[in-house]
Amino acid sequence: MSKPERNIISMEDLLAKDEKCNVLFLNYDNEAFMNTGIQESGATPPHASTTTGPAGEKIPGKVGVKQDLVTPFGFYGAKSLFLATVNPAYPNDLMGKMMEALKTNGAAFIQAYSDCMRGWRHPAENAVEISKLATDCGYWPLYTIRVKDGMPIFSYYRGLDIDKEKFVDFLKSMGRFRHLFRPQFMEKEIDEIIYYTEQRNNKLKGLIEKFGAEKPVDIYRINRKKLEPQTHLLPGHGLCPGCGAGMVLNQMATAATAVAGNNIIYVNNTSCSEVSTSKDFVTSWKVPWVHHLFESGATIADAISTTYKILKSKDLFEGEVPYVIHIAGDGSTYDIGFQFLKGALMRTSSFVEMNEDLANMK
Repeated sequence: MSKPERNIISMEDLLAKDEKCNVLFLNYDNEAFMNTGIQESGATPPHASTTTGPAGEKIPGKVGVKQDLVTPFGFYGAKSLFLATVNPAYPNDLMGKMMEALKTNGAAFIQAYSDCMRGWRHPAENAVEISKLATDCGYWPLYTIRVKDGMPIFSYYRGLDIDKEKFVDFLKSMGRFRHLFRPQFMEKEIDEIIYYTEQRNNKLKGLIEKFGAEKPVDIYRINRKKLEPQTHLLPGHGLCPGCGAGMVLNQMATAATAVAGNNIIYVNNTSCSEVSTSKDFVTSWKVPWVHHLFESGATIADAISTTYKILKSKDLFEGEVPYVIHIAGDGSTYDIGFQFLKGALMRTSSFVEMNEDLANMK
């Protein structure tokens, strides 16, 4: 069987594109409500132990599955939408997808694997190793959906195949799954986690076969030596050592700096990233940054983007319309605020073009 063709995407080609995203919605997925005490959320995987769903003698952690956010968005009928999963352990892929998202008309949603050493209970220095293992074992596949005129086109990078040995090592590496291995080896529960992950990956493979790109394997060529240091976020923030959100934000800001310079506005839901970068009335952000609530951050990002476009169309704003990135995490895009995210994502991917009709209105 021949190997699938690779789609080589260079940083230079991405930066040269004329297209521009209305809003990039970023979900850093630390798989619980970490900022308020490690409570279970829709992002929490089955049988993981949290403060509201602790592992006990009769119930071994969370009852239920980890919800899939990314794939369903591809079938909502958007006009132009870029969807992807990323992992900071693979920085070229993450930064390449951030650049492509910002340089794609319509809207974008990126879900980032975001290690939480405190909530997942492992040493901080193991964060990158565990993050890499998450993709290598098949738990966190890296894939992309590009929607044009309502039709999704799937491609991928890696992580679609389950490696059961690595998967067990992945589970063993975190205290939130320790109860599955001692005092006794809970084979049924471990097999269940692997089984439902494999079922999800098999669905992805089927969608790639049905809706796959002509060259289905995406390889981003990012020359990191040519990248300028990011100018959006100062190093003096309060995120934990080894925090996956910190790695995601730094790589995101590096990619965004390459695309937008400092002409960018961030909207940040209440979350670990919001609390830790705005402590004691001192912000860690060097560019415009807006904090809003769990439920409504996506709508605020949509409103900011739309407002600038309306002002521009009425000749009331002379500068270049800024890029807008909405940052959310800690369960906010899974549970609280999901309906706002879905509405804002569909509006900014389909209907913002109506602002062109306002050009002659004064």
